[in-house]
Amino acid sequence: MTRQTRSSSGDSAPTFIHQNILQDMEMEICSFDSAYLSALKTSGIFPEGMVFRPFDREIRLDMVSNEWLCFNAFPFTLGLRFPFPDFFTEFFHITKISFSQTMPMLWRVLLVLDRIKNAHIPDLSVPDLPLAYWLRCHGSCQFLFHSTSCDPLMLRATKNEEEWKSKFFFVKRDSIPGGAEYPVKWLRKGRI
Repeated sequence: MTRQTRSSSGDSAPTFIHQNILQDMEMEICSFDSAYLSALKTSGIFPEGMVFRPFDREIRLDMVSNEWLCFNAFPFTLGLRFPFPDFFTEFFHITKISFSQTMPMLWRVLLVLDRIKNAHIPDLSVPDLPLAYWLRCHGSCQFLFHSTSCDPLMLRATKNEEEWKSKFFFVKRDSIPGGAEYPVKWLRKGRI
């Protein structure tokens, strides 16, 4: 059964639906507070006018909403800005995976491939990914890439980031370009 959480404004319609996918409640609790959200708003990595949802300790990483979109903070520690580059947008459009269910390794690989595409192989596209990687669901419906050969294309990309699951935030879908097109529910299986 899904648990529904109403918005802090007290609307009668549910804002969030809990998918009950993540089982470790400690990893689901957001470690970002209002001060961190204020810093994000002024960081310049998001389009002007993007609406951030106020910090709410009751909202978990695997909760979904038609009104709000969840982002992990990790991709922005790599220097990415939103909207993401075209290669990333193509990946999420094709796979239908939510930003919040992607592990740090996946972001690192996409970033390196995007740089290779821009510098050396302009016609590289997401349908080419299965030549080197397949998409793997790693516990709790969170995704990473698995090398298709014994020799991985990139070394050290598999290193995980400490406490990455607890570093997330929500933005209003209608405050970002194409916000309504991003997935609402998490996928349980993914493919390229």
